[in-house]
Amino acid sequence: MRTHRDDRLRVGALKLYIDDVVEPRTAALLEPYAGCRHHRGDTFYPPGEFAELLAKLDARGFQCFVHATGDRGIRTVLDAVEHARTVNGPRDARHQVVHVECLDPADTPRFAALGVVACMQPRHAAPEVAGPGKDWAQNVGPGRWHKAWPLRSLHGAGAVLALSSDWNVAEMDPMIGIYTAVTRRPLHGGDPWMPEEAIGVETAVHGYTMGSAYANFLEHDRGSLTVGKAADFVVLSRDILRSAPEDIPGTVAETVVVGGHVEHGG
Repeated sequence: MRTHRDDRLRVGALKLYIDDVVEPRTAALLEPYAGCRHHRGDTFYPPGEFAELLAKLDARGFQCFVHATGDRGIRTVLDAVEHARTVNGPRDARHQVVHVECLDPADTPRFAALGVVACMQPRHAAPEVAGPGKDWAQNVGPGRWHKAWPLRSLHGAGAVLALSSDWNVAEMDPMIGIYTAVTRRPLHGGDPWMPEEAIGVETAVHGYTMGSAYANFLEHDRGSLTVGKAADFVVLSRDILRSAPEDIPGTVAETVVVGGHVEHGG
């Protein structure tokens, strides 16, 4: 870790998995999948065993990023973090739940209370990806659509949002992710899906910049244009804070500066 670490490469968190994904019905849900009498997926670890594992890693100072998509999978992770804090005492661990696709509202305030970062990929919430008629929406059923990628609810409850692409599962372009987070509409227009969970452009940009920097303990070095931080920034082809939402996906980085050096454009 010490050999392969500098200001551009770092070995940080451990990646764990607690469940799989909703589309093949392998995410862990609190209630059975739509159309199933009993099947609700499963966790890769029994909850108690996972809580002990995370507590041991936490005691050794590790930060854990845990893949969890189903509401039962997410609750299992939050319960494990709560257990680790009880056993080891609270610390600024910044453990993450990665994806947070189907979140029970009862667990929304626990992210901020436990200091858990919500690492989410807005593009996965696009109607043409997961909405009505798609496997995700069909498998959880309309009665649980309100749990789908609750960006606004988490932000309103004080959770740190660290937004990302999940490339190559989705497009790497953050403008597409920002557009989806802001509109909850298909990329090429159409009706929104669960628009009550859309967030503002500034909140989305913050999630891709300061939120992600904070999630990696880098908020003092990067994530904002602040004196003393690394001069990492882009000059966009339009001001997305003032543009029509439908113009955001066509926005490109005309200039890219990394560490004060122009790497693209000029």
